[in-house]
Amino acid sequence: MSLLTKRAARYEEHMKQAQPISLARTASIALGLAAFAAASGLAFASWLDNSDGIFMSLVEAGMSWCF
Repeated sequence: MSLLTKRAARYEEHMKQAQPISLARTASIALGLAAFAAASGLAFASWLDNSDGIFMSLVEAGMSWCF
């Protein structure tokens, strides 16, 4: 029996189909991403506003070499 005569397995028939996502689930994901973006934006803005004080406190503690 030749290797060329053996049929290859067809995996397309056995693949799972994508499940639809509900509107409530999509809205909760979008709200969570927006909250995360707002929190990280506020943290970055406060870092820029207080960066001198933060860096000087790290210098006093001897940890400024980490940055």
